[in-house]
Amino acid sequence: MILRRVFLCSTFLVTLNCAALAQRQNEPALPPLEILKLKWERQVQLPRNFDPSTIPTTGVFNDSNVRNTVNPAPNPLDATRAASSAQSNAQTSSVAVFPATPARLPVFYIYSMRVKNVGQKTIDGVAWDYVFIDAATNQEAGRHQFLSYEKLPADKIVTFRSQLRSPPARVVHPGNEPKEHPKYLGKAFIQCVLYSDDTNWRGPQAPTDSCALLKTQRDLRRKKRTA
Repeated sequence: MILRRVFLCSTFLVTLNCAALAQRQNEPALPPLEILKLKWERQVQLPRNFDPSTIPTTGVFNDSNVRNTVNPAPNPLDATRAASSAQSNAQTSSVAVFPATPARLPVFYIYSMRVKNVGQKTIDGVAWDYVFIDAATNQEAGRHQFLSYEKLPADKIVTFRSQLRSPPARVVHPGNEPKEHPKYLGKAFIQCVLYSDDTNWRGPQAPTDSCALLKTQRDLRRKKRTA
């Protein structure tokens, strides 16, 4: 009797394992996304407190666009008011009103991926990697991992954008070699796709915790919105 129970339990466990394996094998190997465009660009941004639109009122600013403009004859009353205003400004302040231009502007890198939902379910978020391959050596030179969130119904298109201070790749040149700019090939790898019904698609080579992290961050974003 005991041997029969052990045999039944073993058979039940084998059946569960086979069912799980069959379910895993039936999952599509390709992601439910079609990558339409992959791009990165370098941007130089001014600080938030820098305002280049400020123009001094001392009359020393010369605009080349209006250098050849013919002005009408000045009104004597207006000329008197302008002279009084200029004298008052000279007495109250002698500091130029132009903000100082930063000596070194911050550099950012924008990574974007335009995708189309080719599946049947609505997508909430995507975990993806932007990988750079050295064209000369065919070796991976840089990898950036992103979590992007956007409501993406079936057959719809969206562009995921992320901003980093990190360049595509960091290459250290030996002292005797010339500092030539290497050529990189960009590739995108979809690690996990999170659906609105809390199910997910995970890539065959994706880390086991990629989908869990994607869902956790989505839930945190929802809590912040409702708070």
